[in-house]
Formats: sequence, structure tokens, C-alpha cells
Amino acid sequence: MKRYTILAALAIIPTFLPAQAPKTPAFEVADIKPSDPAVIKAGKGRMLPGGRIEVPGYTLRDLIMFSYGVTEDMILGGPKWIGEDRFDIIAKAPAGAPDADLRSMLKTLLSDRFRLTIHLEDKPMDAYALTMAKGAQPPQVSAGSAASQCRWTQLEGTMRRRECQNVTMAEFAKQLPATGGIGIALPVSDQTGLKGNYDLQFEVGGMRRRPDAPEGSAQDPFDTEGPNIFAALQKIGLHLEGKKIPMPAMVVEGAQRPAAN
Repeated sequence: MKRYTILAALAIIPTFLPAQAPKTPAFEVADIKPSDPAVIKAGKGRMLPGGRIEVPGYTLRDLIMFSYGVTEDMILGGPKWIGEDRFDIIAKAPAGAPDADLRSMLKTLLSDRFRLTIHLEDKPMDAYALTMAKGAQPPQVSAGSAASQCRWTQLEGTMRRRECQNVTMAEFAKQLPATGGIGIALPVSDQTGLKGNYDLQFEVGGMRRRPDAPEGSAQDPFDTEGPNIFAALQKIGLHLEGKKIPMPAMVVEGAQRPAAN
């Protein structure tokens, strides 16, 4: 499974903007060059002090995945090279820029330098439906005083605690595929019917794939015993079920290799 850990999950938006919309944030400078074939290796994107961002060895498809918060099977169309050619990107953002602005800057970069154009189209695909567990009480409603955020706390052994504050169920569902190391590699659709913002906390350990589970299947491919994500969510009144669900896929209408700086 490909790594795209630089950013948290985010909402998918069309590439067009209303006539009176404010100017989209952009990096102060951005250097893009083809990765050296002799040393190509996709690394983890990282942000350094002063707003410097480094993204080594990523394809355009990888960049779309982490800038729009989608999984690979939610990207359709486009020329073959968007999943093959790799690029190294070094960019400079204003110091202290919030995550939301950084995500917008990355989208602007894809539009301006890769000439990426997209549209959304519903596609039935393997995904997880997030629902209320039978007989469960709704999660705790947030007091609304804290910023919307999720964070990990390392516990003993392989156990970790996930704490989310002031999040909607739609936000929580969207973040699950990008929540590292819990084994959710497919899109998650919020079907809880819950409105408002909630505080959530659960503890989760490692995942064990069933030996008879087909690769890429959403039909409960992991053991449901033990401290995995399925059991952890069940304890807080939520249930994950694999099924075919119409999801908003991103259709790549056009893209170009970036010109030299």
C-alpha cells in the first residue's frame, strides 16, 4: 500500500471556483524535477521548520491521493504516466501556515504546474460503511470549545489511543483510511445519520489479515477478534461493514508533465 502520510484526510472539491471566490493560497516558491532513475524511492513527505516542504519520489497519482485525501481506486482516467513518472518537489510556504492552507497550496500546485483538471463522478466501489452499532448509544456530543482535531497517543506494546475532538462523523469517516497502521485501505462512507460534532476515543492494536481473505476485498478481510479497529469502534458504538457503495471518484480529464523550473 502506498504511503501518503504528509497530510490528514480532507474534503474533495471540484477544480472550478465561484467568480467572487478569494484567491487560492499558493506556495511562495516550488521546485519540481523528475526523480533520479538511479535513486528513485518514494519517501515520506515532510514539513521542515520555516515552511519548507519536501516530497521525494512521488507520482502525480500519489500527489492527488494525499492532497485530496482519496485512495488510489478513487482516481479514474488520465494518461498512463501519472502513475509511473516520479517527481521530487521542494516548496516553501509562509512560516506557520495552517494545514488547511498547505492543502490548498498543494492543490494549486497540481493545477498550475501539472495542469491537472478533474471532475467528480459517482462510482460503485468496495468501501466501508460506518454505521451505528445495534443497540448502541450515540457518541459523546462535543462541547464545541476545542478545535477539530485527532491525535495518537502511544500506549504499551503495539497499542495506541486515538482521540478526536469536535469532529463530525463525515470528517471521522473520511480520516479513517489515512489513519496510519490500522488496516483501513478503502474509502469509508458515513452512514450513521448523526449530525453535529462529537468527541471520540478508542484504543487499537495491530491488524491480522484472515488467511482466506482476498487481497483488496472490503468483505471483512481482517480477524474481528482482538484490539483491531473493528472491535475498537464497536466499543464506542460504531460499526464498520464492507460493501459496494457509490462513492465520489475523481476523474482526471487532463494533466501535463511540469515544465522545468
